[in-house]
Order: sequence, then C-alpha cells, then structure tokens
Amino acid sequence: MAFWFEDCGIKNIAIAPDCNYTAVVHADKWFPVFPNTDAALQLAIAYVWMTENTYDREYIETHSDGFDWFEYYVLGNEDGVPKTPEWAEEKCHVPAYRIKALARYWAKHNVSIGHCNGGSYIRSCFAHEPARLEVALLGMQGLGKPGANQFKFIEWTLYGMQTVTPLPPSSEIPDCSPA
Repeated sequence: MAFWFEDCGIKNIAIAPDCNYTAVVHADKWFPVFPNTDAALQLAIAYVWMTENTYDREYIETHSDGFDWFEYYVLGNEDGVPKTPEWAEEKCHVPAYRIKALARYWAKHNVSIGHCNGGSYIRSCFAHEPARLEVALLGMQGLGKPGANQFKFIEWTLYGMQTVTPLPPSSEIPDCSPA
C-alpha cells in the first residue's frame, strides 16, 4: 500500500529497527529505533506533547479515563524519571532532537498510524506496551477525527484473498482517483 502514498501526497514516516523495503524505498523519513524500544520513543512523544500542551485536552477529558495516571507516570512523578526525549535517546538510539521533531510534526498534522505484523509488537517481553502506547498517543490526538486513525496494512496476498485495508479518510489526503 505504501507505494501509492507519494502519488497521493501522503507523507510516510517509517519507524523500524531494520532498513526494510518501505523505509528505503517509500519513506520520506526513517527512524531506526533500536529493537524492542518503541515504548521509550512513544513515551517521549507523549512527554513532548504534555510539556508543550500540544495534545487534544478536550478529547482526553471527554473520551478517556485514567489519563491523569498516565501523565503522572510520563512526567516522572511515579518513579522520579521523566520520560524525556533525552531519556528515550539512551534507550532507542534515536537522537532527542529527532524525537522532538517527530512529536511536533505529529502534533501539527493529521497523522494515521499504519503497521504490519512483527517487530516489538510480537517478539519481546512486554511486547504489548507499544500497542497500548500507540492507542494512548492516538487518543492524545483525538482518535477518529479526520486523519487521526490507526490502520493495518499488509502488502501481500494471504490464501488468495486480498488483505489490504483501505486508508481511512483524511482532510489532508488529496483526491487521487483517476480522472
């Protein structure tokens, strides 16, 4: 599916530990996160949004429960360790300035998350944490608003059935239908 993102004017930011086909050929930017450290990167993004007040507070107040505990943890009040981009840099090996740039870009644009099977989502202890944090980040950006979605794409055919999920609607995605 990533092959037509460029044709439609959709930015593709790849976050993956390996230099895979999508990261090399299709991505506008590639964040080579150290294996199994996606959660550190995600916590640092949440930290930037919380400290810069660039998340959808109204959505959080009306559509979530327990966000105050998440914020308490991210800001370091539980364990004395704020989950800053500098903290995450040591764990995921992505420079703090790139984490901040990613967080600020995401906060200013409609962003949908698309992912495939694999990576830390299935291959490590606490592998459920990146998925939980992905949902928290989407909630912080108002999940379900135009462009704030999660989708799964698979670029192959499984048992003879096409398994590509269509891209969710977004106000920033241009009409790429044939004339």
